[in-house]
Amino acid sequence: MARWIHIIPVLMFLQSTHLESEESCQTHLSVLKWPQITCTNVDSDYFQHFDRPLNRTHWIRCLNCTLNVIDEKTFRFPRNNVSILELPYSDINSLRKFAFSNFFLLKVLNLRGNAIDYLEPKCFSNLKRLLQLDLSSNFINILTNNIFSDLMNLDILNLNKNQIFYIQPYAFSGLINLKYLYLNNNDLKKLEDKIFAHLTNLKILYIEHNNIYEIHQNAFHNMRGLQYLYLNNNSISFLVQYNFRPLTSLIDLQLRFNHLREIQVSSFNGLKNLRYLYLGNNELSSVKPYGFIGLDSLQVLELTQNYFDLIDFTFFDKLEKLHVLWLSKNVIAEFRLPLKAEVQTSLRVIDLSFNNLTNLDFRLMYGKIPNIKEIFLAHNSFTCDSFINMFDYFTDRNITVCLTFNCSLSDIDSHVDDICVVEEVLNMTESYNITDFSIKSSSASAGYMCDPLFTCVSSVLLIFCWRV
Repeated sequence: MARWIHIIPVLMFLQSTHLESEESCQTHLSVLKWPQITCTNVDSDYFQHFDRPLNRTHWIRCLNCTLNVIDEKTFRFPRNNVSILELPYSDINSLRKFAFSNFFLLKVLNLRGNAIDYLEPKCFSNLKRLLQLDLSSNFINILTNNIFSDLMNLDILNLNKNQIFYIQPYAFSGLINLKYLYLNNNDLKKLEDKIFAHLTNLKILYIEHNNIYEIHQNAFHNMRGLQYLYLNNNSISFLVQYNFRPLTSLIDLQLRFNHLREIQVSSFNGLKNLRYLYLGNNELSSVKPYGFIGLDSLQVLELTQNYFDLIDFTFFDKLEKLHVLWLSKNVIAEFRLPLKAEVQTSLRVIDLSFNNLTNLDFRLMYGKIPNIKEIFLAHNSFTCDSFINMFDYFTDRNITVCLTFNCSLSDIDSHVDDICVVEEVLNMTESYNITDFSIKSSSASAGYMCDPLFTCVSSVLLIFCWRV
């Protein structure tokens, strides 16, 4: 199975023979040394009168064809050994019942980039050995009940870039061995009750770039085997309690670029094996008590580019295996470390860069995160003394303070120089009343003259600006 998944895309790209664009079919060897027929500029009538022997042909490919409607008469082939059928960008607009019924041994069917808007019942009949079906970049808008019911061995189903807005309750019935389902770039708005209930062996589900705003509490019913779920770039604004509870094997959950505003109680409860949770680029500003309860195996939590202005460390209680916490690009002005907050012995990296922090109780932080190794603090508003004291404290304990991705020490030195110079200049300007820096000359033509002290301060400011 793995051989088909990884080799077929390469085979589809690499061809051993250059073919001239003419109205004909040519036989040659594929990269696997299998007999392959490539047809160019032909229509469906051509295949209806196709008389070449196919007993040794494993691969048929159509380039720049015009097939329009495929039905049981299109491929009137005798019993054959064809295992790969490629018909991409062939102007197909309709699949009728028994369209591919003569391809008993077919394993890969590529229908990408056509104009298919409707799948007639039984159009995939007799394809019991099919492993991969690519229907991406078509105009399908509804998946009807039992449309894939004959594909009991299908491993990969690609429905990306269609116009699917509704999936009937039994649309995925029969896909008992499906592992990969791609539904990106469609028009789904809701994930209905038990919509994926027949996909008991699904491992990876992509539903990115849709318009989903609601997930039914039982949408993922019976999906105990799912390991990766990608819901990025949708319109989800809230999650109900136990939304993901059936997904007991889930490892990676991504909900980036949605409209989530708050983490509700038990939103992720039940995801006992989840290791990676990505919630960046939302509108999150708060976490309800027990918002992250049940995430017993979580290692990476990403909350970047949200609206948090306060982070309470008790948000992360019970996350006993958390290694990395990303909080950059919020508006955090306070990183609160209550004494009652649990000690996070597993946390190694925390990113607080691009926030509004002016102070950090670094001694208490070390007490609550004793095994921390790296802290990212770029683009905050720490004073010269507070930053130096914090930097020295962490350095003495072999903790790296980072201002850039590579944690360069020279960047730290430059940052310290900059904030300390600015602070020194500000202190100097506050020590003198620079609003009275000029005196009026006794001569009207003399105008205003600069005080020497102000000239000195201005020079420092000019030097600093030049350095920046």
